[in-house]
Amino acid sequence: MTDMNSTMINFNSDIARTSPFEVEEIFWGYKVRSGYGAPVSVIFGQILCFFFGVCLLTATFGVLVLPTLFFDGGAGMMRVGAAALMGMTAAYLLWFASRGTVAEVHVDTKDREICEVVPNRVGRPSVVGIYAFDAIGGVFLEQIENADQSQLVLRYRDTDLSVSVAVGTEAQLTPLRDRLARDLLGMSPVGAPRAA
Repeated sequence: MTDMNSTMINFNSDIARTSPFEVEEIFWGYKVRSGYGAPVSVIFGQILCFFFGVCLLTATFGVLVLPTLFFDGGAGMMRVGAAALMGMTAAYLLWFASRGTVAEVHVDTKDREICEVVPNRVGRPSVVGIYAFDAIGGVFLEQIENADQSQLVLRYRDTDLSVSVAVGTEAQLTPLRDRLARDLLGMSPVGAPRAA
């Protein structure tokens, strides 16, 4: 019987060790990163945006510089306007190509807020949404259709709006769900002894 219990303990630690999400502790709280990558269509779209962004940036310099090298004359208003339009489009396409694809959830326990962010390739986050702790109405697991996995979801107030935190098996998500419920809602896990 003792061998069986130690095997179960090792099995549970293997489940936790191979979870598809990561929780990183930080001085202001913690980050929850999904272990899943972006869909292939998004990555392909970013590659196309990078290619066309570089092409437009090259064309912008070509419109401004090359005619003045071969012909005698100033940079006309039409060329400056076209170059500005192509340059702005190139900047937007290159920004989209460098943007990250997978959202993270930052739980700031000091400021009592949750930030949903998308970090770019360099690591700088773009904030998608900020929610105060008291705006969260529930923390629950939601079964994913056609899969053996669940999704940890934060419900915004008492509406249908929700923030997806992580995906994994119920055994992997339960400790994170309990921690989020304790931090956000002040609730202790079901069956846990309360402090006196």
